[in-house]
Amino acid sequence: MIKIAFGLQKGGVGKTTSTISTGYALAKLGKRVLLVDSDPQANLTSSCLLDPRSFNLNIYDLFKKGSLKASNAIVKTQWDFDLIPSSIVLASAEVELVSAFQREQVLAEKFQELEGLGYDYVLTDSPPSLGLLTVNVLAASDRVVMPVQCQLLSIMGLQAFIDVVELVQKINRTLRISGVLLTMYDPRTGVSREVENNVREILGDLVFDTRIGNFTALSNIPRRGPIQVWEPKHPASQQYNAFAEELINRLEQESH
Repeated sequence: MIKIAFGLQKGGVGKTTSTISTGYALAKLGKRVLLVDSDPQANLTSSCLLDPRSFNLNIYDLFKKGSLKASNAIVKTQWDFDLIPSSIVLASAEVELVSAFQREQVLAEKFQELEGLGYDYVLTDSPPSLGLLTVNVLAASDRVVMPVQCQLLSIMGLQAFIDVVELVQKINRTLRISGVLLTMYDPRTGVSREVENNVREILGDLVFDTRIGNFTALSNIPRRGPIQVWEPKHPASQQYNAFAEELINRLEQESH
């Protein structure tokens, strides 16, 4: 089982879109997939066409109840992947964690149980911050994918996030950066090409070959679910399917 965080402290870069679209693509490749919504906005939960208010247990309860198992918070979706949902109450966990014992590793301890549940991949959607929730997600993950929007301001926060990853690596030695996924890419604009050139110059092979285009159709995911379901031939569907395959190949190469 490989636990992958989709993270960057900037909002609107495509973390949730990438988490659900990659999860769907991996499931269609025959992988057992669990998605985890660790954002108080619960956008991933809503994108799975589930009401965040409808669950007795969600990820907040994993932070609050020491004896609660992660498996108790897992729910089925209408597709071939499962979900640990979120809700707005998770926003209070950031403050409550400040005084918690081993506060950076609460989620990591809960995720240990997932090893025995038969999942191939656990994909976690991180909140747009560098706070304790994000640190917990990184401490509980093996790899991190950083979606970077192809706008000049997006790359400014990239190094700050990498710095946090390097700090978390001191307590989670299995954590590695799988790479940067360029999102909202428009080859017709000089800005997209400039951002890509800059990121590739800085990070080299850490940047995935696959790029996700700037498609308005992706904005419909929160109310329609994974784009591959309702628009399987759309370029964005094909790009996320290609990204899932590239991600698998990269992870396999890392393991050798």
